[in-house]
Amino acid sequence: MHALTTTARSIAATPGKRLVGPAFCILFLLQGLVFIPCVGLQNDELLFTGPLYAPDTTVQGSIRILGHRIPTMLMVYVGALKAWIYRPILDLWPPSPWSIRLPVLFLGAVTIWLFFVLARNACGTGTGVIAAALLTTDATFVLTTCFDWGPVVLQHFLLVSGCLLLWRFHRTGALPCLGGGFFVFGAALWDKALFSWSLVGLLVAAAVVFPRALSSKLTLRNIAIAVAGFLIGAAPVLAYNAAEPLKTFRTTAQFSVTGVADKALMLRGALEGSALIGPSLSGYIVRDHSTPCPGRPANAFERASVELDTAAGPRAGLLPAAGILALILLPWLWRTPARAPMLFALIFSAAVWSQMAFTKGAGTGQHHAVLLWPFPQLFVASALAETAKRLGHRGLIAIVLVVVLVCGSNVLILNRHIAQLIGCGATTIWTDAIDPLAAYLRANPPGFPGASSGRVYLMDWGIFYPLLALSQGRLDLRFGWHSLDGGLDRADREVVVRMLADKDAVFVGHTAGNALVLGVSARLDELAQPLGYRKKVLTTISDRHGRPIFEVFRFLEGPSSNP
Repeated sequence: MHALTTTARSIAATPGKRLVGPAFCILFLLQGLVFIPCVGLQNDELLFTGPLYAPDTTVQGSIRILGHRIPTMLMVYVGALKAWIYRPILDLWPPSPWSIRLPVLFLGAVTIWLFFVLARNACGTGTGVIAAALLTTDATFVLTTCFDWGPVVLQHFLLVSGCLLLWRFHRTGALPCLGGGFFVFGAALWDKALFSWSLVGLLVAAAVVFPRALSSKLTLRNIAIAVAGFLIGAAPVLAYNAAEPLKTFRTTAQFSVTGVADKALMLRGALEGSALIGPSLSGYIVRDHSTPCPGRPANAFERASVELDTAAGPRAGLLPAAGILALILLPWLWRTPARAPMLFALIFSAAVWSQMAFTKGAGTGQHHAVLLWPFPQLFVASALAETAKRLGHRGLIAIVLVVVLVCGSNVLILNRHIAQLIGCGATTIWTDAIDPLAAYLRANPPGFPGASSGRVYLMDWGIFYPLLALSQGRLDLRFGWHSLDGGLDRADREVVVRMLADKDAVFVGHTAGNALVLGVSARLDELAQPLGYRKKVLTTISDRHGRPIFEVFRFLEGPSSNP
């Protein structure tokens, strides 16, 4: 106990302050590095590569400057900011799990550093240390950062950066910080229109918790600077919505009360850090033990991971329990400095979640729930740090133990993901079989044997962007499954007939039991046989656990030769 107390107090010392930020960044990076090679590149994770390798078919909005087409929007609510950032990176370092994931992992580490600085300066060193510790070890934050399929990494970075700039404006009156903060918020809205949730949350929380401070800053000069900064940062998405009148908001802002209870369960899973394993999502990233798990540890690290997971058993993270404890402590801490940050974090989180809860199609995935981060961690950290101050020596020991337990449970959840990936591997959406599939198609040009070029018809969702990125746009990829998804009208049949008659083409789909869009393969076979085509499987691609995931095939004239 004495050692824990001494350690906690040493952190508060000046030399400790300088080491805390880098220490948490390094810990976060080490955790993420373990996960980078464990799963294959995923379709949504690579959405931003569309403008780099297939701008004519993947860009929703663009502008022309000096004769060059500059992408601005990937989807009606997702901007091209990440594509702009990654273009020089991928020009030097071709797409791979490392080149795609390492940059966002570093950006996540920077976010942790900025969050620590913000919490420390605004709330005190103890709050900063606890908040950074909770965020660094948070399984949902680590995984949604490493595998940025949301995308959410830029959202977190820009949210924390903007808050830090505005806090400095509040303390110093520096107008560049005011303009910079709102410019950053505007860029975040361009990156993803769902940042409007965070803007509403920040506005409501500031108006409730800091009404006097907010009103004192509402001068014409400050408003003009804030609006100008925001408009400049959000210019691409605003220009798109001017050309396509409010298309972003017309297509995304639809009220619905359906599934609110399920969204609450999704939030709970995100707070616990266990929702990406299943069975709640049937294993979104990681297969659970309901599927065959043929994998075995290959080295000492993997053996230690599996043994630790076996010893710890299934468990959930303790952040929700810590949040309940903080709520219980809030009345007791009402007249302390912790009241303001706790209320701000609580109101922000409630406002953001309420918007996703009552928006049609929103709040159903971890990439939405995690947009509340890092304010749940700030809420808990403010309560624990202030409690430690008020209770003295024994209180400090108790709070250190609570933090160790919560962070320890987070680490066990992260380790559970690793152990499950070792034993069971990734789900079809994240399969590592995508790399050998791309290698096979590069080595065997479509139309083979005997042809030097041709088309690749993709017969399921989730294959396009990984193959586009891994081939750097050199494969002629076509969506083949769209015409077979649902009812077949005359136009759909004509498209399928043309695909079947394309002698230079190959088809790529998932094997039986791995299909994401059900019924496509059966409908294709039903149409092919009466037209006199037979399916010839050229190869089957398996994942590292030996499970067949993809099949590459052609259609030839004549009776089927496949069993």
